[in-house]
Amino acid sequence: MIRKYSILVLLILVLMAYSCVVEPDYGPRPVDTFIKYYGISGSNEVVDMINSNQGNLIILGNEESSASGASKDIVILEIDTVGNLIKKKTFDIQSLYAGESSYNFEITDDEAVRIKAIDGGYLLCANFTAKDDKINGLGSKIFWCELDDNYNIIGKQVISDADYYWEVGDIIKLRDGNIVIAGATNKKEDGDNAIRPNKQRYLTKRSIYNDTVFWSKTFGYDDVDDFAIGVVELLDSKLGVIGWTGKSGNQGESGINTTFSIFTDIGSSSSIDNVYGFEFQGAADFDDIVGDFVYTETEDMIIVGTSTSNNSVDPRSFPFLFRIRKEGTLVFKELLISSNSDLNSGGMDVTISAQNDLIITGVFYNYVDSISRKTYNDQVLFKRTDQFGKVTNDYLPYQNHFGLTSGDDIGKAILTLPDGSIAIAATMDFGNSRTLISYLKVNNKGILKK
Repeated sequence: MIRKYSILVLLILVLMAYSCVVEPDYGPRPVDTFIKYYGISGSNEVVDMINSNQGNLIILGNEESSASGASKDIVILEIDTVGNLIKKKTFDIQSLYAGESSYNFEITDDEAVRIKAIDGGYLLCANFTAKDDKINGLGSKIFWCELDDNYNIIGKQVISDADYYWEVGDIIKLRDGNIVIAGATNKKEDGDNAIRPNKQRYLTKRSIYNDTVFWSKTFGYDDVDDFAIGVVELLDSKLGVIGWTGKSGNQGESGINTTFSIFTDIGSSSSIDNVYGFEFQGAADFDDIVGDFVYTETEDMIIVGTSTSNNSVDPRSFPFLFRIRKEGTLVFKELLISSNSDLNSGGMDVTISAQNDLIITGVFYNYVDSISRKTYNDQVLFKRTDQFGKVTNDYLPYQNHFGLTSGDDIGKAILTLPDGSIAIAATMDFGNSRTLISYLKVNNKGILKK
């Protein structure tokens, strides 16, 4: 009898111990999954996603009503980590300058590019095009503004010229309180008599409080286009600039290639201007276009993008990863393929997981499920690599896709949440010219969770 009770007590203790085992927050919860959607009737698209100053998420996007003659506007969505909408703010650049004598834009198409958190608010930058060339000229212009924590505009500015176009890639606030904008323009520096291409890298430092311009510089190669998509301030006050160029890579790769350059704090370039590209099966003319990057605590830049062949018969495309140190040293470059029969895919954004692995989102083009053989259109990509950018056999199961059976869906932005979950902001295509902003929350294995 005593033995029987001992066995019963032992069983109870085992069950109690088992029930106290807590699954990690990034573990799978298959009964509690979701994708959430936001938007108006018409076209809605994701551009960027960041952590808000209040610990929530901010999705930056664009929206365009399905009404006839509607224009594209900028939209900011603040959501909590389970997707509940907290705030929404919409900006129409034409309306922001209505009645101002300096600018009197007709209908404008506005395209958000970046939002950055700063103390007490945010910086927002966008491109816009005025549809009426009678005032302020045609061509792309840059709009940037400072927002408070409620997304009200504190100060705003336009960078434009009736005879030239301007395009923004990134905006940052420096330690001295001023801002730097990186992008591209076809305007040449004064006194530059060289024949320039349509696009050159453009950098400018400006006051955040008034219209003071400390300097504006253009850089690039004489016979190819260049563009800056990202800028970071290094600890030595120099600027690290990420972009792309039509110049051949350091190892001779042709096509469009990724660039990493270091500039001084007065906008003068140093000797660091590295150009990196990829080749696949002997083809060295892949176009290597940067999607986005993450800036690490050690001042490394991890860059993600899409490498696409120029082969008209069998074009291939793959995500790529670079890791570059602040002094310009290349740590690794990886073309994310596991076999020659891989699906065509592209990389849009990258995050560092709680396990220090790298997780990227982007798009699988014309996805075909290898098991069910079910055919989709473009699908949101989830791909996990080790911390050196390699897709080893251990990481092959951590490749997933999300989206609708019809329509082209694309993952645009990705973040690691405090509990180790992965947040993805994507554009989902419902057909009939209707797309919605979507929020997906997955674990580190790419399984949807809440």
